[in-house]
Amino acid sequence: MKTFTIYAIYEDGKLRPLTPLPCEDKEQVLLKVVRQSVVQKSQGLLQGLDPAVVQEVAEGDEFSVLA
Repeated sequence: MKTFTIYAIYEDGKLRPLTPLPCEDKEQVLLKVVRQSVVQKSQGLLQGLDPAVVQEVAEGDEFSVLA
């Protein structure tokens, strides 16, 4: 069984793949749905920044949901 991972958007009660699928029309497939966390969705957004700045933002009170 060949497996692959794709990203999809759930809208109007249907999953819409963000990339074409290598499947035949009307081919039955097995899906495993994994919800992405906010951390996963924002991965890579802070590339190129000084690690000290990233740490300061992550640990600071300005953007904390706990403050």
